[in-house]
Amino acid sequence: MAKPDWGTLQQQFLTEHAKSGISPKEWCEDQGLNYATARRHIKKPAAQKTAHKKLRTAHDKECAKEPICNRAIPTAQSSEQDNAHNDENTFDVRNYGLNDSQVKFVNEYLIDLNRAAAYKRAGYKGEGNTAYVNATRMLRNAKVSRAIADALAERERRTEITQDAVLKMWWDIATADVNELTEYRRLCCRHCWGFGFNYQWCDAIEFEDAVTEARAKKKKIPNDNGGYGYDNSLDPNPDCPRCSGFGIGRAHFHDTRDLTGAARRLFAGVKEGKFGVEVITRNQDDALKMLAQHLGMVKNKTEITGADGGPIQSTGIDLSHLSFEQLMQLRIKSKN
Repeated sequence: MAKPDWGTLQQQFLTEHAKSGISPKEWCEDQGLNYATARRHIKKPAAQKTAHKKLRTAHDKECAKEPICNRAIPTAQSSEQDNAHNDENTFDVRNYGLNDSQVKFVNEYLIDLNRAAAYKRAGYKGEGNTAYVNATRMLRNAKVSRAIADALAERERRTEITQDAVLKMWWDIATADVNELTEYRRLCCRHCWGFGFNYQWCDAIEFEDAVTEARAKKKKIPNDNGGYGYDNSLDPNPDCPRCSGFGIGRAHFHDTRDLTGAARRLFAGVKEGKFGVEVITRNQDDALKMLAQHLGMVKNKTEITGADGGPIQSTGIDLSHLSFEQLMQLRIKSKN
């Protein structure tokens, strides 16, 4: 795969940015570029950086006029934190003093937040629990941990997604009333509200069509003793001898255009197939499980490590040098 010409791509972005003001991330997504890689090359015009620098310089001059007692003395940590972001307040992992392997691990971890998978994708070797333990040790590195924390904070600021908002979405899905989407209703049968509990027609046209069809098939001609005006949305007649007051069960789907709040969050679409229409909903059990995990009510994984976070040392007896007969003798002795 050919290496992208970042110089040409940067010029294309600057041209598009001058026309529409598009952000680097949106432009990269439109071009099918991986923003985690492209953000080191695709940046806003230098003129905007200069404006930021002038503004900061003017602010520093104003602050210099204030008495030293009214200003907080900057620490080395705060200076390093400021240097980790460029003038556009855009996260750059290479400003944290990480080596190439650590940079790749951070970028891979930010994709799916899977430490073991990110550890392997970054080029490190390790299988099973070893990869997980080594990745955990990598996350405990102060520089790596701070880079990931800042990247997630920048992502949250950029997308305006907070933990509270995500929790609210899960809560809406977990507690939504499915009856706001679909219901199974017991409604009146054709005899419930007919005169003398006879078969009731919707109107004269329906009755005439039934008569015509019966004559064509040489069947018994129906009558209209039950009258007209059948409404299948009415409740059953408790005195009806045909349905015993239970009516007929019918599925009812509400108009999804009118859904609001939790019900709209629960609704995920419809599917039409040979068996009819199916309402698709998001999994309420999974949403409730995510809430329980966030609140610490479910512990789905226990991390077990040795000293200083290393792997557990185990010892055993090597029996590979024994013959089959010797192994059988040991087995017999163990039973005795």
